[in-house]
Amino acid sequence: MNRMFAGALVTASLGAMGCSGAGGAGAGVDAASRSASLSVSDARSGLRAADQAMSDASAKAGSAQGFAEFLADDAVMLVEGSYALKGREAIRAWLATHPLEEGGTVHWEPVRWDVSADGTLGYSVGTSTVDADGATAKAMGRYISTWRRQPDGQWRVAVTVRNAAKTPMTPPAGFSTSHTLPAAAPRTVPKDVVLAEAKAADTAFSAMSVQEGMGKAFGAYAAEDAVLLGGAAGLFGQDTIAKAYAPFTLDQIDLRWEPVLGDAAASGDLAYTVGRAVSSGKDAQGKPEIEHVKYLTVWRRQADGQWRYVTDGGNSSPGPQGP
Repeated sequence: MNRMFAGALVTASLGAMGCSGAGGAGAGVDAASRSASLSVSDARSGLRAADQAMSDASAKAGSAQGFAEFLADDAVMLVEGSYALKGREAIRAWLATHPLEEGGTVHWEPVRWDVSADGTLGYSVGTSTVDADGATAKAMGRYISTWRRQPDGQWRVAVTVRNAAKTPMTPPAGFSTSHTLPAAAPRTVPKDVVLAEAKAADTAFSAMSVQEGMGKAFGAYAAEDAVLLGGAAGLFGQDTIAKAYAPFTLDQIDLRWEPVLGDAAASGDLAYTVGRAVSSGKDAQGKPEIEHVKYLTVWRRQADGQWRYVTDGGNSSPGPQGP
């Protein structure tokens, strides 16, 4: 759950103008029965196509139409400085006055997208741009979106977090667009059990941050191929993340959090949590400073059975409630 570092405080993971979409495989077929015959490769391709379709629709019709039409009915959007927006229509209303394309045309491009083993849950991470009308300058952002396949087979966004950025995410050579590490043993588990496991991992992650410092916690809980929105080009891989977060020791910042919402795949290998966090540190004058944050973390069960985050992002909240 990246609470992006800014000086001694962590405020959010850089990321902007969300991505999400509808790109299903035919309507009117039960998602559970469809997923049985849908390969992981096909599911990934469908999610990527949905992400692209949403970007295209937003560029053509604007975010209040193109973006919102690809959201799940109960979608959640995390935007800077506000409590989470909940529900497609609430998000649409917000976009009507805060369009993603303000000043130009919005596009986005994921650098990582992946799905659960049963093809029902997925996520995408990437860069958003707004091409300014009549100018060559571009506004940048970075985003994370989680996706659910609906009963009609369409992919729709469940949760998205978007933040501003100055540069695009640029993966290093050889970094895969999807998960390539050994998978956890297959299993079929009730979704609420899987989500409880992910929430327990999230809670333990926070406990390590409180006891040993957020720097150690973010390095220890990252999957080997994790992607975070921070840094000049994004942070790719556990080693890079651990190095970037090492300066954030317990004497520099106290960061703690708790999961509130979430969802999981019945295949038992992928889940996400949404929650609230509080960071305590000191400002430039050495005075105590507290910041409230909301976050989205995507979790994957590793081959050894442990849950590790594969991506994480957040932004500020006006107070301790929420997300």
